[in-house]
Amino acid sequence: MLNWFNKYAQNEKGSAAVEFGLVLPILLLLFSGFAEYGRAYFQVNAIEKGLRAATLYAARADSPLSATDALIAENILKTGTADGSGAFLVSGWGKPGAGHTITSTDFDVDGTPVPVIHIQVTVPFDPMSPGFATMVGLGGFTISLNHEQPHVGI
Repeated sequence: MLNWFNKYAQNEKGSAAVEFGLVLPILLLLFSGFAEYGRAYFQVNAIEKGLRAATLYAARADSPLSATDALIAENILKTGTADGSGAFLVSGWGKPGAGHTITSTDFDVDGTPVPVIHIQVTVPFDPMSPGFATMVGLGGFTISLNHEQPHVGI
């Protein structure tokens, strides 16, 4: 019985495949984690681009913001198009808990009030695999951003 074991213990054929099989799950976890963090980074960038564009549009519209201009700003924020015909910039806009607020406040510059448009957004992160996202710490992650732009009119 011991001779049989010694015969296979000295044979190193296939040892690289066994080692690769042992390391593969760890490599897959690392790769999947990097992919989820990359997706989160992409979603933050896409939301931020839409947020800046919508705030700039609202700052160039008439003050106070009309309902039509507010709707166009919302469409730019969510879809990147003025008419809202495109798909959401990020899929998190379609999830419960996604929202935005558009406010205008006055900032005092040497006694002269300057209207400032402020848009704040909250969008839930939409992971590729929700179970894995929870495991790497991205479960229930909410992207919250805001942007201000002084009103410049047209």
